[in-house]
Amino acid sequence: MSTLRAIKKLVLGETWILPAGVAAVLVAGAVLKSAAPDAWSDAGAALLAGGVLAVLLASVMVSARRR
Repeated sequence: MSTLRAIKKLVLGETWILPAGVAAVLVAGAVLKSAAPDAWSDAGAALLAGGVLAVLLASVMVSARRR
């Protein structure tokens, strides 16, 4: 149950890591799309999904250390 509470706190914005990380992933995706359109069409979705997953894992690890 504590894991669900931690995820709920992250999703509802009680930390700045998650929104800032997602924004950074989106900016990196926009840069990649403009710099290398071929790479974007081949691997863009996987890179965005991997980036968001990495940000989520990092934010959960940071919030777990606080307790």
